[in-house]
Amino acid sequence: MLPAARPPARPPAWRSARAKCGCWRPRCGSGPCQPVASLCVSAVLGTTATDGTMVAVYDLGGHGRPALLVHAAGFLAQVLEPLASELDGAIASWAPDLRGHGCSGAPPGDDFAWGGFALDVIASARLVAGEIDTDAIPRYERLVETSRVQLLGIGHSVGATALLLAEASRPGTFSALYCYEPILVPAGERQPIGTPNPLAEAARRRTATFSSRKVAADRYQSSRALSRLDPKVLAAYVAHGFADCPDGSVTLRCLPDHEALVYENGMASDAFDRLGDVRCPVTVAVGTSSLDRGRASAPAVVAALPDARLVEVEELGHLGPLESPAEVAASVLDAFGTPTA
Repeated sequence: MLPAARPPARPPAWRSARAKCGCWRPRCGSGPCQPVASLCVSAVLGTTATDGTMVAVYDLGGHGRPALLVHAAGFLAQVLEPLASELDGAIASWAPDLRGHGCSGAPPGDDFAWGGFALDVIASARLVAGEIDTDAIPRYERLVETSRVQLLGIGHSVGATALLLAEASRPGTFSALYCYEPILVPAGERQPIGTPNPLAEAARRRTATFSSRKVAADRYQSSRALSRLDPKVLAAYVAHGFADCPDGSVTLRCLPDHEALVYENGMASDAFDRLGDVRCPVTVAVGTSSLDRGRASAPAVVAALPDARLVEVEELGHLGPLESPAEVAASVLDAFGTPTA
């Protein structure tokens, strides 16, 4: 059995990406959690090539079975703190900022092919499992049952797709996955990069800079999409999703053009073709109010996975984990058969 007790608190260990890889992301602001490591991803899908992307990984707290929580496009790790809080007592939560998001670096050449998100997930999983030695973070053997942590994965949208790609590329990384509306495009529906994409076009029009966090919060509270977010989620997004500028204004850490590239690469991704390589049990969850591609394609995704089932979460949309962390947490615990302590 994995111990339920939490390892000692990790020391803050964010180091400038510039010092190691020549790339850079702004520092995180102060808050309840800090990056516990910045990793230079050196293993690319089992090869020895160096990707060089820096990945910030956070300990979101909690006691129980260790799990990696992976956010959706345009967001960052800390928006999953309310979900992690709801899982406390059954699950100990960790979360990375995917490349180009939060405090993680952008990929070389701004290449946002979705296979790169799998690299971020694999590096983060190896860190949690104690498989990566760094000067900044010791191994935490109390998490290790044998030679590897029996790690759970919980992902939302592109984060869910990243989990599936990571497990397909490195079988055994996860013991089970919970994927809320993963974005996977069957071969006949793919579009080459450069094809008109409404989500990408909307992202490029997004306001990136506000005079203050309060102004940003007021704007988002009146937004049709973001006003549905749980207040704690929205507060976390505003607190951590912006970098401070010298003139007192704040600017999005996830650049609008980078977010747009994520969407364009998603429509061109062949991730759907890799589903047959995922061997661990997978729960694919959808919101009954969702109008997104993730809900529409879910039955085909479940059919393509060797060991999967489909569940619905009532009255939630595509942003379900951010709209109602408590309801999604209940669905997660049911899927993993994990009672609260």
